[in-house]
Amino acid sequence: MDSENAGKAWMTWRGLQAEDEPKLRELDRACKQADGDEWVSNLVGDALAAMQEHVDNTFCAAGEEILMAVGWIQLLPSSENEQQVILGGRVHPLYRRRGLGTLLLEWLENRANLVSGYHRIRRLIIRNEALTADAHSIYVQSGFTPIFAENMMVCSLEHSPPADRLPETYRLVNWTAETAPLFYRAYCDAFYDRAASFDPLEKWIAEYEGDTDFLPHSSWLAISEDNRPVAFVTAGQMGKMAWISQTGVVPQLRGQGVAFGLLAHALRHFQQVGYPEVGLHVNVNNPAAIRRFYELGFRRRLTRARYEKTAL
Repeated sequence: MDSENAGKAWMTWRGLQAEDEPKLRELDRACKQADGDEWVSNLVGDALAAMQEHVDNTFCAAGEEILMAVGWIQLLPSSENEQQVILGGRVHPLYRRRGLGTLLLEWLENRANLVSGYHRIRRLIIRNEALTADAHSIYVQSGFTPIFAENMMVCSLEHSPPADRLPETYRLVNWTAETAPLFYRAYCDAFYDRAASFDPLEKWIAEYEGDTDFLPHSSWLAISEDNRPVAFVTAGQMGKMAWISQTGVVPQLRGQGVAFGLLAHALRHFQQVGYPEVGLHVNVNNPAAIRRFYELGFRRRLTRARYEKTAL
């Protein structure tokens, strides 16, 4: 369907039906093609799960052969005084800027207020893995506050990464059962001035080792001459892409090339293994890290964000 005829299509608002699954998949494909291909969100699964919980927890603008927009709510475990509700939704790229997104969000809010009305406080949450300027505008105009935003940055390995400039005084080791506690120490030392608290050692290690996408042989730790772990990179795999889960350097060595050298080493390793590209997330309010990643060849592919609104 071309954009000229898109606005002329017949449309009705209704709840989702089981037979809508192929249309949901097509909507998901169209949105990812327009906004950026990401694998974190699950439009089809989340929408169908909401429908199965209660058909009135879903709402869609349906045409004869296409879903122009779809929305759903998901109730999270609640406390005595607060109910958290996830609001999810998409508008087909061909039908944007026609007011469907605003209408959809208004319906989702009303439904969330209805199903959680016996709670004194309702915390409405929107998660968007491929944020657009239009979506941001709709959220803010509806009274939602941006809580955080991260850029997904990707580095193509078609060409050689920057040369490994890590000083020779540092030695590199991979993640093993013996070195995992050293990775944890480097993690705590790197972020002690930014984090309010840390998970216990055993939990932190277990979360990595329990992840089937974790790549211990592609995770690196830099150790100084006095045997102190000073910088680390933990890695995983997302489809055909290598993924940097986390990286950090102790504050005393920031800006001295240690983090850059370690990351350059990791990129060269990924290229030798055969990955076509490497991705990571970085907070939009961390310009120093964004600048360092840009120097390494990373470019922004999309932005993920979270918005919240509290209603009494």
